[in-house]
Amino acid sequence: MAFPCEKVVREHLPAIKSAFARALVKEGMTQVEVSKLLGTTEATISHYMKGERGSAVILGKHILEAVDNVAKKIKSKTISDEKITEEVCGICQKVRRTCAVCGAETIEACAHCTYE
Repeated sequence: MAFPCEKVVREHLPAIKSAFARALVKEGMTQVEVSKLLGTTEATISHYMKGERGSAVILGKHILEAVDNVAKKIKSKTISDEKITEEVCGICQKVRRTCAVCGAETIEACAHCTYE
């Protein structure tokens, strides 16, 4: 039996890290800075930027907006490390309730997950 957090680590977290990498670079951070912040290699950030990693799960617009919001706070240094962790955990919880096929915000809003 796999626990929900195991699925998050395998499937969802790479997509979230990829979204953060893209958002932080968009905010003006270098790939080197982003790799240090995310605790990964520069090569991994490059793969995220090219879409070669972290693309197995589609993140909905509501998730990407949450990531962008946190990225702006990180860039402006208006958020503590503790608050970053709290925000990322909240994003992970939202992703777990989101359709991985189409990115719908809820299962009820997803044509792939509902059968009539």
